[in-house]
Amino acid sequence: MTLYDSSVLIDYLDGIPSVIEYVEAHADDRAVAPPLVLFEVYRGEVFKTGSPDLDAVDDALGWLEIVEETRASARAAAELQVSLAEAGEPLAARDAYIAGTAKARDEPLAVTDADFDVEGLTANLDIDFVDRTSE
Repeated sequence: MTLYDSSVLIDYLDGIPSVIEYVEAHADDRAVAPPLVLFEVYRGEVFKTGSPDLDAVDDALGWLEIVEETRASARAAAELQVSLAEAGEPLAARDAYIAGTAKARDEPLAVTDADFDVEGLTANLDIDFVDRTSE
């Protein structure tokens, strides 16, 4: 199973070849995300140029399962923040929550942006930093 950050999903929807390759290479794995990630993707659709098409987002991400948020996710996010603050570099709240959800579920987190490239995070969590460079 892989827990996806919105950065991967947005790049996937934007047709970034290396990200599409990553998703397709993990097609046999269960793909999950918390509701916050899906909201971030929808939000990107709302603020793009032209009319938003939320149904198209739903159709394109039909392979993604949205998982329930739990007390364990919230606690894991807070524990990550404590650990990262002690190392001197906490995450933004939304990113900490996404990372905490992956940690609570003991799943790798797939990301394409630098938001998760903070000192000490990979010691707490398995992260796939997906290369988003277009080929």
